Amino acid sequence: MKITFINASPKAKGSNTANFIQCFLPRLSEHKTEVITSNKEDLTETEYEKMTAADVLVFAFPLYIDSLPSNLLWLLSKLENMDFDKKNKTVYCMINNGFFEGTQNRIACEIIKNWCSAAGFQWGQGIGIGAGEMSPTAIEIPLDKGPLKPLDSAFTHFSDNILHKKSAENIFVSPRFPRILWIKAAEYTFWLPKAKVNGLKRKDIYSMINNLK
Repeated sequence: MKITFINASPKAKGSNTANFIQCFLPRLSEHKTEVITSNKEDLTETEYEKMTAADVLVFAFPLYIDSLPSNLLWLLSKLENMDFDKKNKTVYCMINNGFFEGTQNRIACEIIKNWCSAAGFQWGQGIGIGAGEMSPTAIEIPLDKGPLKPLDSAFTHFSDNILHKKSAENIFVSPRFPRILWIKAAEYTFWLPKAKVNGLKRKDIYSMINNLK
């Protein structure tokens, strides 16, 4: 069986999407797998041939405003209008986001599922991963240990369904980590430093938040 992953992260390097793909691929080691990066304007003829020849397509991407990045939307539109056998190809998706809750990815999963129906593909399953910024942990620490342990079980079910081309309910995963600590970590390692770079202070941010209430 041929399995093709499409890394649809707009980032050229160092994306959380690439980290999760790297972590997941060993579970499919007995089958031929390809990874195609689709962050550029168009793919090569060879890359399209790999997708059209695959038995399984796995679209991996970050959540963008509860939806899909524009480069992936463009690719889906092109694939839908290409003339090749779609009915025997099963589609899965692996979505990560910066929110704590994996359920934040549910709408994006439904978008891919609806696209499959419109384009003529078989829908398999989606997996939505919360706290995507923890992806370096997935590479450095075995998944059966640490905060991403729930992802280990989810990946096991997801890989089994892919290998058998089975359809199943979507899986949504959040880390085994206190939510309040995740929020604080995001505040002190990302939002406040970002504000400082842009000439804002902590009080400026909270003032703007209060004005929105």
